[in-house]
Amino acid sequence: MSSFTIFSIVIVAAVVLIFMNYSAWSPVKWIGWALGNVVIGSLLLFLVNLFGESFAFTIPLNPVTATIAGFLGIPGLVTLILIKQFIL
Repeated sequence: MSSFTIFSIVIVAAVVLIFMNYSAWSPVKWIGWALGNVVIGSLLLFLVNLFGESFAFTIPLNPVTATIAGFLGIPGLVTLILIKQFIL
């Protein structure tokens, strides 16, 4: 084999390994990002419940409300407060 062929094979193999590495870790990054947002949402709900306890106002802390508060952030938390205040 010529040195050009060996060099080409090494380059192609390196590029394939880089793409394989990226595609293998991509779902793990998404899962970590999603779990981080749910944890942040839980903390936000905990703080709202801690403050609202003095006014007899609480929002249930469950996976649905934590996910809404985590993914939507402050607007999601405000929406949960409005839903609790006016609908329930």
